[in-house]
Amino acid sequence: MVGIGRKKFFSKKNCTNIHDVYANALKLTKSNTIPQDSTNSTNKLDELDDKLDELDAKLDESDVKLDENELEVRMYLWYFNQCDNKRCTGKKLVRSGLVKELPMTQRFSGIILTPLANTLFSLNDAETVKNKGIAVIDCSWNKINQTPLNSFQTKYNNLMVGNSRILPFLVAGNPTHFGKPFELSCAEALASALYISNMRSNAMEVLSVFNWGPTFIQLNQEAFDLYSSKGFTSEDMVKIQEQYLNEQQAKSNQQKSINSIDYQNITDNIT
Repeated sequence: MVGIGRKKFFSKKNCTNIHDVYANALKLTKSNTIPQDSTNSTNKLDELDDKLDELDAKLDESDVKLDENELEVRMYLWYFNQCDNKRCTGKKLVRSGLVKELPMTQRFSGIILTPLANTLFSLNDAETVKNKGIAVIDCSWNKINQTPLNSFQTKYNNLMVGNSRILPFLVAGNPTHFGKPFELSCAEALASALYISNMRSNAMEVLSVFNWGPTFIQLNQEAFDLYSSKGFTSEDMVKIQEQYLNEQQAKSNQQKSINSIDYQNITDNIT
């Protein structure tokens, strides 16, 4: 997935607990916006134009077929080759056999997780995920301005119409972007959609490939519980997300008040 602002972010080693993580994430949420599209196209994508018509004739109506040895939920990614292969969670999932890489011109009618979407992922999308699968766009959060996502989505709009989704507020648990709102790795994005869809065993199987997987769930457990029980539509998700952020802000303010209390002074006055 791709990134939001370019501020100096807070690192895992400076974090003492979940309250600290969320306090910093909330600050970043206020000072940044959900990812916007990049308008620059590249020659590489433009060269695919001539191949589209030829490829469309060959593509299956049912798009991508399920192999017998794949997960119950079919998962895919488009890879922009911007990440370190050793650290790329998407590539690691491909190597593990849980996810398949799609060519840039592959027809796909399942749910596509992309920061360019205007519709929040919700329980309404769970059936499509079960029947047609889910895919993620794998590119670097640090190279959003160099990634022709807008061009890519516009070019393949006919192949993906109506299925693009963006995830609600969640905090990254991976070491590279720990504590940052929205900046999830591909593995976290796929697992989040599955978890919200109440396909938790599938979500945990994705995260089991990474030793930080349980941390991601722990950081977002409360949010996941809300999204997966009340987020039936995108409109519901917008309201729940706002409610959740307000509640977290109130908790953060309360924690600040508690931390500011001079207990030594109180003790001295009592004695």
